[in-house]
Amino acid sequence: MEYITHYEEQTKSVGRQLATMISPGDIITLSGDLGAGKTTFTKGFAEGLGVKETITSPTFSLMNVYPTNTKSKIETFVHIDTYRLENQEELRAIGVEDYLGDPKSVVMIEWPEKIAGLLKKYHVIEVKIGSGEKDEERVIEVVGIE
Repeated sequence: MEYITHYEEQTKSVGRQLATMISPGDIITLSGDLGAGKTTFTKGFAEGLGVKETITSPTFSLMNVYPTNTKSKIETFVHIDTYRLENQEELRAIGVEDYLGDPKSVVMIEWPEKIAGLLKKYHVIEVKIGSGEKDEERVIEVVGIE
């Protein structure tokens, strides 16, 4: 699936829409340059899951865990940002494997290429965000979802 957005609210809307299409235990990866809109997309996705807390990028903490408020079986939304990660052992040390594939959680990972080895045994939904032809335009490609 491919979406083209022209402003932040549209990018968030695509995130909200994806949240209605996922299942408990899903892992979503977000790829794109700095400033591409990954955190904006994540904010919309979290809204779609009923997360009430303010979503901030876990660039320094690596992982933020939020309770959801939805009627689905998804109880937890886990947002991971590996931009400053030295190695995947850092994520293991803070308990990431407790959430990967957990049937009550959904995990979203920014900069997934840094932990590709950890993700090999899971089905992953890939979201790629890139610049469009115009300044504020974003092209959002979703791969791996039926």
